[in-house]
Formats: sequence, structure tokens, C-alpha cells
Amino acid sequence: MMRPSPDVHVAFIFIQPENPEGLPGGKLVQFLMGFQNRGEKDFTVHFCETSFRYPQDFSYHIQNFSRVHYNRVVAAKQEATFNYAFYPSDQFAGRPLGLVVELQYQDNDGNAYKNTVFNETITIVEDESNFNTETGFLYVIFAAVVVLILLAGQHFLSKLTRKHGMSKNRQTQPIEIGTSNKNEVDFEWIPREVLNHNKSPKPGSPRQRK
Repeated sequence: MMRPSPDVHVAFIFIQPENPEGLPGGKLVQFLMGFQNRGEKDFTVHFCETSFRYPQDFSYHIQNFSRVHYNRVVAAKQEATFNYAFYPSDQFAGRPLGLVVELQYQDNDGNAYKNTVFNETITIVEDESNFNTETGFLYVIFAAVVVLILLAGQHFLSKLTRKHGMSKNRQTQPIEIGTSNKNEVDFEWIPREVLNHNKSPKPGSPRQRK
């Protein structure tokens, strides 16, 4: 079993997200490892391994992430920073998991070492930003549907009102039926001279000859 070198100190910090207690499922998780060589020999940092473990038994692996190779030499009394990023599955949302981060390296003599730079229980949480975006989009769609329904209802009521008004006007429109007596004729529109001329007897009629 490989152990850490007494001449090496490794620091660990999350940069995304800043709160390591809740890692968002399906989102990028990124951290930095500061490697400090305090000895007199050079060290070659080979790779970093990250995995999810069963919280009740850290020897049981639930998910292994990609191994990132660095193959970088850190000289004596020097420091170096290494970056690692991964995407936890959103299927683990709401579950506590053991997160283990291990960094492997060796010295000039070929001795291999391993530092467990992070070994704690974390929780995968749902991404609230995506949830809010999806919820807002659903609200927008719902509002658009309501507006369309209101416009359609207003158009239907307006059309129905116009149709009812036209039918009512047709029913109440007065119909002229003329005079009830055929012998009653309105002569007001005929000029009086014409009427007087028609009343006078025509010259040469049989009555005048008598």
C-alpha cells in the first residue's frame, strides 16, 4: 500500500462550486491541488484519481471518474498546482456519497507515493439554476396559452354579438304596406294645377255640344 512522502505537502480547494458540501448533479465540479516539495529530491507527479465511495464503507467504489495524467516534475523546494474537473451524475441527487481524491507521484529513486488529498462525505444536489429556468419557461408557456384562450373567447363573443345585433335589426325594421283602402289615394304629391286641369271638362265633349 502506497503512502504519502514526508517531504510532500498537498493542499486541496474547491473552486467550483465554492461549497463542497453540496455538489450540483450534472454540473461541472472543479478543484485545485497545490503540490509542495519540501525535500531535496525531485518528484514527478503522475496522475490524479477521483471516485465516489459508499459512505458506510469507503472501500466500495460506486463510480470512478477519468484518471488525469500530469507527468510533471516538481523540483526540490518548489511548488506546483494541478487542476481536476468532473461531472457528477444527477442520478445521485439527494444521496450522500464519499468523495475520494488521490494523487500519485514518485521521487528520483523510483519510489512511488500516494496522497489522499480529499476523503469526505458529500451530497449531490439538484441544480437550482436549471430548475428555475425550466419553471420560468413553463410559466411563460402557460401565460401564452391563457392569453390565446382569452383572445379567442373575445373574438367569439364579439362575432356572436354582431350576429345577434344584425338579426335583431332585421326583426324590428318597419315594413311599409301602403294604404289599407284601394280607393284612398294620396294626391298631395301631384301639383294643384294638374289636378284642376283634370277636373275641368274637355272641350268638344258630348256634354258641351248639348
